[in-house]
Amino acid sequence: MHPEWENAKQRYHSIQPPEGLSAGVEEAVRRGDQARRRHTAFRRSLTTALAGCACFILLVNASPTFAQAVSGVPVLGPLARVFTAREYALEDEEHQIKVRLPGLADTGNEALEERVNHEIDTRVQALVDEAEQWAQEGRDAYLATGGDPADYTPVMIDADYVVEHQSERYLSFVVTVTQTRATASQQFFPYTVDLETGEDVTLQDLLGEDWKETVNASVKEQIAQRSQDPDNFYWDGSNGIEGFTSVRDDQPFYLNADGNPVVMFEEYEIAPGYMGIQEFEILPQGE
Repeated sequence: MHPEWENAKQRYHSIQPPEGLSAGVEEAVRRGDQARRRHTAFRRSLTTALAGCACFILLVNASPTFAQAVSGVPVLGPLARVFTAREYALEDEEHQIKVRLPGLADTGNEALEERVNHEIDTRVQALVDEAEQWAQEGRDAYLATGGDPADYTPVMIDADYVVEHQSERYLSFVVTVTQTRATASQQFFPYTVDLETGEDVTLQDLLGEDWKETVNASVKEQIAQRSQDPDNFYWDGSNGIEGFTSVRDDQPFYLNADGNPVVMFEEYEIAPGYMGIQEFEILPQGE
């Protein structure tokens, strides 16, 4: 497994919901949980419509050759570099799985394509396998304690991607794996490559030597602005939970449609879980 992915996995599992929340934060978390439950109920109603099939599998393998052919169309040329390389769905008594994996093609750099495609497939499949094991263990524990199999709610596992930026120079997309039962949790992996060099892009490449100072100042300013909304809450040390101090050397980010980096923070990393994944766009200095 790619070292950066292994580090990201360890960081994700090391993040624990902090104890000792104030009454105000607990109330905010409660509101967030209620909203998620409503969302989960809606998703369950959708899957009920498919209950006529006890188990089904759909496997579609998209062709890089097709993607390259589409890229010959002038309007779609730059957009054809990312395509759905593998897509499948599985539903049974333990889980409902939907996976859509991106692939890279038509870059003129076969080594880059092979590296990126292999890493994405390996990383996402590892997360899906882990989630499947978690789902099976959860159902086994439920039944072992006398639970009714008919009342068990399957775990939903959804792996998907979003292409955030494509240009002649850069390609940036984010792969997200979401696990949902009573509540939802997410793991993400943003990927940004330089199509000219075939290398991964760093924040220092984009923002220069003082990138940390630039990003830290922007994130702190945006946190202050968002905190004016009473529904938003960020750790600030007032409850014994340290808030945001600085980005990491390997801070996850992607490029948005405007070409600006957007830094990402895991759930619970700088705010309560109900706030979800936090993203901050870093605008060019002077804007």
